[in-house]
Amino acid sequence: MRVFVCEELINDLRVNFEKIKDMFGQMNKQNYEAFFVYSFALFESSICEVLRRILAAFPEKLSDEKQPKLKYSDILNNIYSSNYILYSIIDAEIKSISKGDAVALLQKMQKLISIELSFNKNIIDEVSKYRNKLAHDNTVSKREYILGSGSRNNDSFSLEKAKTLIGVLMNVLSDLELSLKIKYQKYTKYKLIKDLWEEIFETPLLKFEDCIEIRKSTMDRKMDVVGLNFEHLKRATQSISSGEKFFLAFLLHQYSGSINDQFFKFRDIPGLVSVTSKKNINKILHVFDIYPNLFNGVHIDGAT
Repeated sequence: MRVFVCEELINDLRVNFEKIKDMFGQMNKQNYEAFFVYSFALFESSICEVLRRILAAFPEKLSDEKQPKLKYSDILNNIYSSNYILYSIIDAEIKSISKGDAVALLQKMQKLISIELSFNKNIIDEVSKYRNKLAHDNTVSKREYILGSGSRNNDSFSLEKAKTLIGVLMNVLSDLELSLKIKYQKYTKYKLIKDLWEEIFETPLLKFEDCIEIRKSTMDRKMDVVGLNFEHLKRATQSISSGEKFFLAFLLHQYSGSINDQFFKFRDIPGLVSVTSKKNINKILHVFDIYPNLFNGVHIDGAT
């Protein structure tokens, strides 16, 4: 099971792309330097977010060659919350490669998430050069007070150059969006729910297709949401084990706080000490910590 929804990642990319596009249309001689630096920041942030989401869903892509640098407090303070430990490891990995070098960042991303983008390395290097120059070396002085007047560099940055380079960044983001859609489009909320259900329940009495029905929302007829096959569940709960009742009650409670009254008495639900698969408890908690309303009104993409 992968806790990952491609649509959400694409939406994140689109937000930053539209911000860059909007600035591109407003650039003039008074603001082009600031807009260029901010466009690079949005570009870099987009790449880093792609890495965070993919590595969170596919942590095996993290290399064993480098040992993560974690503070003891990162581990001890989150000993019962492994997702925070994973986040710290991923964040440290991203910080190690995100240092204003766009080429290195793109190359690392391509390797980690197994996609291939089309971009001109020399032009991307030029983007990084001008960004770093504007951010860290943007003064009238050219160090002539140390190196003499002959040290003056006439490599000027212009509005036209800024527009050209921002156009390149936008093209890379568009290419990245298409590549992600092609490679990861099967990861939808529907797949997430189905995978979670099938990892929890092995009994044929609780087949996903028999228990879960994707229906139209009563609030928005264009939106698909999770529904339940109540008749099937009523029959199935008469024959499943106490452990299966525990997990079914756990999941159904996310749909409605009172729905379990239709299927169980409290004495039907075993204590935690009797539940053999503690790992499945953690899976459910992890998914609903990220998607608390997954069974309760959230739009479910990928059902058709």
